[in-house]
Amino acid sequence: MQFDASGNRARVDALRSRGVEVWGSERVYIGEDVDLQAIERGAVIRYATLSGRRLSVASGAVIGTSGHAEVHDCQIGRDVELGSGLYHGATFLQGVKVRGFAEIRPETLLEEQAEAAHNVALKNTTFTSCCVAGSLINFCDLFLSGGRSRRDHTEIGSGAIHFNFDPRGDKWGSLIGGIRGVLMQSDPVFIGGNCGLVGPLEVGFGSVTAAGSVIRKNVGENMLVASHSHSLITKRIRPSEYGSLRSRFGVTAKLIGTLRALDAWYGLVRAPRAHDGEGRLYEAARGRINAQIAERIRRLERIIEKLPQKTGQRTRGRTPSREHRVLVDGWGSLRRALETSVDPREPPREFLEPYIRARDAGKSHLDAIKSAEAGAPQAARWLDGLVEHVTARANQAISPVPTGSF
Repeated sequence: MQFDASGNRARVDALRSRGVEVWGSERVYIGEDVDLQAIERGAVIRYATLSGRRLSVASGAVIGTSGHAEVHDCQIGRDVELGSGLYHGATFLQGVKVRGFAEIRPETLLEEQAEAAHNVALKNTTFTSCCVAGSLINFCDLFLSGGRSRRDHTEIGSGAIHFNFDPRGDKWGSLIGGIRGVLMQSDPVFIGGNCGLVGPLEVGFGSVTAAGSVIRKNVGENMLVASHSHSLITKRIRPSEYGSLRSRFGVTAKLIGTLRALDAWYGLVRAPRAHDGEGRLYEAARGRINAQIAERIRRLERIIEKLPQKTGQRTRGRTPSREHRVLVDGWGSLRRALETSVDPREPPREFLEPYIRARDAGKSHLDAIKSAEAGAPQAARWLDGLVEHVTARANQAISPVPTGSF
């Protein structure tokens, strides 16, 4: 057989000898670049092609539950279930479920007990713990959080889309929930089925978006939002020209600040108390987070490059606005502000100490968070402060932008 020409059968047998359940070399292909030691005893590989030097599979994970799964350079935690589909350059923490026909692309991070149904496409996206997406979802360039448990979670209805790509060829990221969602103490967000989210935007905790709505503006916390307009609007446009970018850059700066805070959360709270095998996952998670930050900065830079680069320069007969000139002139400072990692103080003892005790006693990360919920308000202020630090740096970098700031 073609697969055996490169020693696939021998690799399958080697995994079986170590206690990995593999359904057979006719159904499973293990790439020559895979570190077999990174696939733990107790993992189950039903119907899959596995490849990549960075691939790891923890005990209890099941791959190929609903058909063939092509998995490349992913890190897969304990008790994860991956159905049929393509999984490339993503990280899945304990208990994640993706039911099938998925396309999970690079720099995606799904935290504990996050779940996606059928035909879900994700890229450059983070779901914090217990967030759930229905079927027929297309979410790229997005941060999602909210809820208190797997029974009280942020929910994305089937057919929802994040529109991250605009007519100028720019890609934008959006923020649903916020960094406080990692504490599992926030009201969940509900995005109804067949909704469209036109990025970049921010949707607050506790908000409900009615099915079939298209959301084009930021939504505050605990708001009910519905849009059911059937009117047709037409006007002459020049797609290559930009209007105000202040709000869009503002959402992006807050998204980057949220990702910076998430990285600090992993570095100062999660990683120091990682249990066996979790260290590899947390390191990979931080890699995904920082890749998402880099992508957002690259996308902003491409927009800056399209704007007139000097005072008096005209684009298609129009002189650039003062706002655009300030963004161009201040881009170097703004980029440095967004590229610089936060240097946070230690997390508050009221939260960290009970969390450490619970982890040292063998509790899971989610159970440890519950053990430390008395200190959650202090931890929330700490996390929010990290986000505000990044947005304040961004504001200072382009402080002359008129009519307010980020």
